[in-house]
Amino acid sequence: MVASLAGCCRCLLPTLLQRFQLRHFPTPLPLQYSYISHQLPYRRRPSIFFAAMSSDQTSNLDDAFKQKRLLRSKVRKSLKSMDPSLRSQEDEAIQNIVMEAPWFKSSRRMCAYISCSALREVDTSKLLAHILQTPSSSGDSSVAKKLYVPRVEDKNSNMRMFLISSMDDLIANSMDILEPAAVDRNGNPREDVMESDEPVDLFILPGLAFDKSGRRLGRGGGYYDTFLRKYQLRAKEKNWTQPLLVALTYSVQIMEEGAISMTDQDVPVDALVSPSGVIPITAAALERFELSPSAVK
Repeated sequence: MVASLAGCCRCLLPTLLQRFQLRHFPTPLPLQYSYISHQLPYRRRPSIFFAAMSSDQTSNLDDAFKQKRLLRSKVRKSLKSMDPSLRSQEDEAIQNIVMEAPWFKSSRRMCAYISCSALREVDTSKLLAHILQTPSSSGDSSVAKKLYVPRVEDKNSNMRMFLISSMDDLIANSMDILEPAAVDRNGNPREDVMESDEPVDLFILPGLAFDKSGRRLGRGGGYYDTFLRKYQLRAKEKNWTQPLLVALTYSVQIMEEGAISMTDQDVPVDALVSPSGVIPITAAALERFELSPSAVK
């Protein structure tokens, strides 16, 4: 009887295994895919891990944005209460420091913001006029500078930088902020810095607040951070030297190191120029500036 039962099991076993395999396991993959198949259960696990990390990151981002909102409110109040005569003095001092600096004089291609008094930004009118008149005033075309200025494209943090040859190339947008038209007076498209075959040497940047580690607090739109990331990527792809990022700041806008929260989307600056002088931050700034100890503030 035992022999009969064993024989019966031997007959039924292949059928049972076949049915069990068909119902519960997929057909085995060819050998060349076995490693990938084996890794599938493992590859699903990171999504759980990243989901947990994403929750932590979201919390950190919320804290950073809250801190930024509070700091923006504080700095806006300080700027609003700033004495007009002091503001004028600081505007003059900052622009003179930049124009007299060797690192500025040696720069040939620059991107700079057009200051808006309503936003209480450091004035750049004298600086931009100086850049645009450099060839005619010196009479030497070899020192001619190219100036690109920003134009906001939409409400999704997209901005472009166009070449201008005169302040007359600027028109007021819907926010009453001066910016270049997309075409020149002859109807020709303006040169876009992202399409230029030559690298930018220097960016002159605005901001609402800065700390001494180079962190920059903008106004919340993300336009400059988005543009700078794109340009830095282009410079890397072209194997160009990265441009120097220099921000202009009133005294009341400078915070202690680490006072400004930083996210992955924020681009730090290389140096600050305040009424007291230049504050180099990165090694690139120190190298480009070639500052004497007395010039560093």
